[in-house]
Amino acid sequence: MRINKPKGILIPIGGAEDRLDRMEVLRRIISETGKKNPCICLITLATSEPDISSYKKAFKNLKLTKVCHIYYERHDEANTPENLEMIRSADAVLLCGGDQLRLTSLLGGTSLIQILSERYHQEETFVVAGTSAGAAAMSDTMIISGSSRDAMVKGELQLTSGMNLISHVFFDTHFTERGRIGRIAQTVTCNPGVLGIGLGEDTAVVIKKGELMEVIGSGLVIVVDGNSINFSDLMDRKDGEQISVEGLKMHILGHGVRFSLPERKIISTPRPGKTI
Repeated sequence: MRINKPKGILIPIGGAEDRLDRMEVLRRIISETGKKNPCICLITLATSEPDISSYKKAFKNLKLTKVCHIYYERHDEANTPENLEMIRSADAVLLCGGDQLRLTSLLGGTSLIQILSERYHQEETFVVAGTSAGAAAMSDTMIISGSSRDAMVKGELQLTSGMNLISHVFFDTHFTERGRIGRIAQTVTCNPGVLGIGLGEDTAVVIKKGELMEVIGSGLVIVVDGNSINFSDLMDRKDGEQISVEGLKMHILGHGVRFSLPERKIISTPRPGKTI
């Protein structure tokens, strides 16, 4: 959608961040706005049966009083004055889980997503967070289907365009819990210039200005880099056949680690006994 470097903050989340016993990720979303009681806008378009009760409980527990909610079922319902005003007045937006293709189909080409993107590119404290499908839809490339069981089988993985809030990466969620390492490896094999970022549940990355990424939450982040691939038989295989690849590079990042997306390397880690 845009090619200039964003000024805002992107927080893709691996899922399950709304449990009352573990809310570090939600606290960080609030903190990044720079306000004690920011206005949070929940967007639940990724599901036809939205349930925001767990978020209401979580935000109430965090003493937030300004929470709004955008939901509609048809593309032509996106640009109501009420919806656009909610995006204009929000300090942070949280794209909730469900089906990422449903989410992008309902958002694509609307004034709503245009305003969201413009604010993200222009405002340093504007936060766009997304969990599960909401995280998967953030990048220019997103996975829409492909099971863990059939990973590395040609033709089983389907990719399409996402919201393009960040380019040259893609996000996969519920990563360690659902064993999706093969799925992310295949995506990178098909697109070696794109970094694959796998997010565990209750785990997120805080990305500032589209470049500096910090790991938060209780789990791990897996980064798969295809720049060093020296062999792949992808083009020689027929649909249904297994793919072989040599030279994939993997990074395993724990809490507090900072990673440079342009340089594709860790740039700092927490000192022993310290958190960032």
